[in-house]
Amino acid sequence: MRLLDHIAQCSTPFVVSQDDGTPWRLSGASDFAPRLQRCPLRYVLGDDLVRTCIALAYAGGDELGACLDLLHLPAEQVWIEWDEEVRRAELRRWLPASDAPEAPAALRAGALLSAHPGCRGGTLRTFWLPADEPREPLLAPIETLLDLDAATPAATSAELLDGGCVSVGDPGSRPLEALLQCARFRLDGAWLRYYRATATDAAARRDVIERSLGAVAFDVPLLLALFLLLSIRADLMRVPVNPMRLNAKRLRLGRRPLLEHLEISAPVLAPPPAWRQEAAAGGRRGPRFHHVRGHLVRRRDTVYWRAPHCRGHLRLGSVRTRTVELGLPS
Repeated sequence: MRLLDHIAQCSTPFVVSQDDGTPWRLSGASDFAPRLQRCPLRYVLGDDLVRTCIALAYAGGDELGACLDLLHLPAEQVWIEWDEEVRRAELRRWLPASDAPEAPAALRAGALLSAHPGCRGGTLRTFWLPADEPREPLLAPIETLLDLDAATPAATSAELLDGGCVSVGDPGSRPLEALLQCARFRLDGAWLRYYRATATDAAARRDVIERSLGAVAFDVPLLLALFLLLSIRADLMRVPVNPMRLNAKRLRLGRRPLLEHLEISAPVLAPPPAWRQEAAAGGRRGPRFHHVRGHLVRRRDTVYWRAPHCRGHLRLGSVRTRTVELGLPS
């Protein structure tokens, strides 16, 4: 099953016990099951799209950073899921220092996003499906706050256990530093109280901070790259998955139904097919990828306002005056 189905069918509260037997009820996957079931838009990314997003975000240069003013969250509520083993393998290719051998193995990962009005910011919660048994979905203790317009002032990472919103960065990479400045991180309230009570010495606090931030921070550039590619609507392949027939059988067996979703793959930067090149040679060439300012449009007796948007195809190039060129290294 997909991670989204594991979460949607999770009903067991997440409780941990200390050595003295004290139980702690913490925020877990079961708390978000109803929200995921009601979520109107669910994306499951193909492995090729995951690799493309990682390369676009981490391969160097300021390509993605130059497009931040064009980005927006794809919907007010959206689920995004990917193969975590593929993401980690591709991330090790571009950032070898990001490899953490002590990090627990995970099969799949995903994020549940809630956008603010305008979809230029929002919050997201991260989930994993561990590789080890029992394969129960896990929720990250960290809540990520995205702000694509003007990030709020951030506290130092040491203040994470004091309830502060902290930032992370990479001083060695200016483009990556710019991407990470779009995000702030804070501990979920229940997890904050738990860590305050259990991480009492400096070494334990430092370990909690490093593990918590390291588990979610590397997802931010990936998601920003995905938001950009989603704006190029003609270049992503979307396949609706409606398990209606399978669900009918599952219901007869007393099992819970699976959720509908969209599977997305990314032949975005591949050369255009031969038939498209021949058609272009015999007629009008399609528009290059470019940004269009807001303008008025008249349709008979009605006047519409067209908000700023993107047009054209990335495969045909981009308008030079935009000074943004997207490309993946060979």
